[in-house]
Amino acid sequence: MTGPVRAVLRKVLVAAFLSAVAVGAATVVAGHSAEIAGLLARPAAKWCLVLALLALAAWLLLGVQTWRRVLASLGSPLGFATGARICFAAIAGTYLPGPWWQALAAAHTGRRTGVDAGRVVAAYLLVAVINLLSATAVGLLVAPLVLGASWPWLVVPLLLGAYVLWRPETVLRLTDRAARLLRRAPLADRPEPRLLRQAVLVQTAAWLVGGLHLWLLAFALGAPPGPALAAAVGGYAFASAAGALTLVLPDGAGVRELVIIAALGSVLPVPAATVAAIGSRVCLVVAELLCAGGLLLSAWHARRATAPTRPG
Repeated sequence: MTGPVRAVLRKVLVAAFLSAVAVGAATVVAGHSAEIAGLLARPAAKWCLVLALLALAAWLLLGVQTWRRVLASLGSPLGFATGARICFAAIAGTYLPGPWWQALAAAHTGRRTGVDAGRVVAAYLLVAVINLLSATAVGLLVAPLVLGASWPWLVVPLLLGAYVLWRPETVLRLTDRAARLLRRAPLADRPEPRLLRQAVLVQTAAWLVGGLHLWLLAFALGAPPGPALAAAVGGYAFASAAGALTLVLPDGAGVRELVIIAALGSVLPVPAATVAAIGSRVCLVVAELLCAGGLLLSAWHARRATAPTRPG
């Protein structure tokens, strides 16, 4: 395949990927317009929604910092803007069924910014483990409500995740095998444990901050603020972990909402908990679009500022 043909094919595939992401995001928002209208009609709901979007934006930006630390641990320290591009490319892949879209989108973006694709895939796998480990840990706040007497089984994934972070070469063995299959050189750098531990702390803080958006939605729907805090923060983290493990559904659609409803069932009636779960999904889509749009706008301004001016 010649260079020009490969370039055109790459542009077509990127355009198709972005179109599929846009359709997925629009479907989420348009499919629940009635529930969102009912939520907006409640007193003080608009202010709660604004604060919820801010909480989710903070969660997303902390997620960028997680990516940056993991990539730095693999030998690719990046600025915030470059790390954000890779992170949001992976996020865009969540709107399509299957986990490989996230890795492919992140690897493609990383390669365009000068980061080896194999290194980005290794970072994606480590970030996925960190996400699951930290989300499950925060989800212990509501695990007895959601899982009943079976909640101690969560110790198993926690121990597995902790082992992977203690011995990250476990993940790198997988990427080395994939590199050999693709006839590429395996990664020479091994992860820096100190930076991985920092990534775990940052992502744990991200779940605690991000869960506040669900608490605000529950409060707007009439939940008592004190009891709702643990249910919302833990429920959001646990629901996200459960959704991530549902590999065949885009962003764990359906599974995530069911876990949120179960978590909020102790502080809200089921219909109100359902509205909160749907509102959480829509707020997440809006926050991701706003943050990604802000990132693109800032990159555009940066390019204009550094572009040479034409004479006279």
